[in-house]
Amino acid sequence: MSRSTIADVAREAGVSKATVSRVLSGRSEYMRDQTRQRVEQAIERLNYRPSSVARSLTSKRTNTAGILISDVGNPFYPEVIHGVEDAAFKDGYDVFLCNTNYDENRGMAFVRSLIDKRVDGVLIMSSSMSDEWLTELARSNVPAVVLDWDVKEATGNLCLIRVGYQKGIQQAVDHLVALGHEQFVHVSGPKELRTTQLRRETFLAALQEHGISESHVMVIEGDLRIDGGRKAMRVIAEKGTGKTAVFSANDLMAMGILSEARALGIHVPTDLSVIGLDDIWLATQTDPPLTSVTLPRFQIGQMAMQLLFDLLEKPRDKEAEPLYAHVETGLTIRNSTAPATG
Repeated sequence: MSRSTIADVAREAGVSKATVSRVLSGRSEYMRDQTRQRVEQAIERLNYRPSSVARSLTSKRTNTAGILISDVGNPFYPEVIHGVEDAAFKDGYDVFLCNTNYDENRGMAFVRSLIDKRVDGVLIMSSSMSDEWLTELARSNVPAVVLDWDVKEATGNLCLIRVGYQKGIQQAVDHLVALGHEQFVHVSGPKELRTTQLRRETFLAALQEHGISESHVMVIEGDLRIDGGRKAMRVIAEKGTGKTAVFSANDLMAMGILSEARALGIHVPTDLSVIGLDDIWLATQTDPPLTSVTLPRFQIGQMAMQLLFDLLEKPRDKEAEPLYAHVETGLTIRNSTAPATG
């Protein structure tokens, strides 16, 4: 059975298509009640649903948005996506999910695909991206909201959400120093990522506040995944003589560290204190439960979608500087940290 059209509704109700259109758009205040009721009854009988394509031709909007994330398997993202979808649903928006898998070329392909789909805007929540994505979006006049990124030049309709890592990481360092730790390991993400550099610099600066120099810190490059944490723990066991505390750039690697430490007979937190970052739900389920720097992921998703709505309602000049929004971090202390021994 074919889908009913506005012409079918008009024929069923005995009115013009223009009359049906006025009822559908809520512009029937001057219409006779009897006429409006006939149209509404015809719509119900035929189970008519307005075409989103037709609506978009009229409104110049598709009521769709795209979201790019780095890794669909990373538990950091479900709550972000949940926040995005929660805000999108309330405004009648659909969201296309794109998983870049930390691949900039794949991300660019998604950007171009979203432009071809005529999405109203794009949310970039991927830690691995390039300025070329933003240039491509700006060229097509598609607004964008980006998490944790800097831009080198104005790109029009753009808002950047900056994460205040300093507060949460400073609290993590304060906590470890108060427990008597003096020798540290930082397991970072891939060195080319901006977030990797930012978290590393913030951690080292927080240590310096306590008079602890970089010579007291072993930095191991990881991959932001559980296996990267396992590999890092093996390096710590082999080369990290005297190191008593680890700060991991995310919770997944911290979980790998916990798992491998157990396999190597290293007890957390008696032998080694471990802190992660993100505070994903699984951090509460590890053995021991993981101390972690907390990011408000659901709120980030909601904020990103609302900022996109703001850009759509108030389009900005192509030469305008980007807008900025800010989210704070904190520290959630659990059982993976303890006083230094030895």
